[in-house]
Amino acid sequence: MSKSAKQERAAREAVDETAAAAKSAKKTAKKLPKKIARPLNAAIDDARDAADVSKKKVRSSPKKVAKRARAAAARLEKAVATAVQRAAEKARLREQAEQADAAARRAEDEAAAAKAESKARRRAAAEAEKAAARAELAAREADDELAAALGEPGADAPEDTPDSHGVTDPLDDSAPSVRAVDDLDAPLSALTVAQLRERAREAGLTGYSRLPKAQLVERLSGR
Repeated sequence: MSKSAKQERAAREAVDETAAAAKSAKKTAKKLPKKIARPLNAAIDDARDAADVSKKKVRSSPKKVAKRARAAAARLEKAVATAVQRAAEKARLREQAEQADAAARRAEDEAAAAKAESKARRRAAAEAEKAAARAELAAREADDELAAALGEPGADAPEDTPDSHGVTDPLDDSAPSVRAVDDLDAPLSALTVAQLRERAREAGLTGYSRLPKAQLVERLSGR
C-alpha cells in the first residue's frame, strides 16, 4: 500500500471517529442542563464540521483532514468531561442544599416542640401553684371550723377571780362571766374565731361561717 493510500485511510478513520464522538456527545448533552450543555454543543458542532469532508478533500489533503478531525475530537472529549464534571458538581451542591433545607426544617420543628413543651410546663406549674393556694386556704378554714366546733377559748380571756376561799363560785351572779368580759371589755382582735362567729350570729350577720378572723373583725366592726 502506497504512502498516500495509508494517509487517506488514516484520514477516513479520523473522520469516522470524530463523527461517532460527536453523535455520542450529542446524546450526553441532552441529559445535561441547558446552561452546562451550551459549551458542549459548540464543541459538537465543531467536530461535525471537521468530520463533514468530501472524499475528494480526503484524497487531496489527507494529512490536513486527519489533523483537523483529531483536534476537533480532542476538544470534544475535553468538553464532554468538563460538562459532565460540572453537572456532577451541580447535582452535589443541589443535594447538599436539600439536606441543609431538611435540617433547617427539622430544627424549626424541634424548636417549636420545645417551645410548646416549655409553655405546657409553665401552665402546669401555675395550675399547681393555684391548687396549693386553694389547699392551704381549705386547710385554714378547716382549722377554724374545728376550733369553732371545739369551743376554743380566747387567748387573752381573763382568769376567774377566786373568792375568799380561792374558788370562784359558778352560781354567783355577781361575778362577771368570761363571756361578759369578752363582750364588754375585750377588743374584737383579741377574740377567737369561735367567739367572733358567736358575735356575728348574735348580730344577725349571714355568710360568716367560713370567713377568716380578719374578715370577721371587719364585718363586726362595720368596715
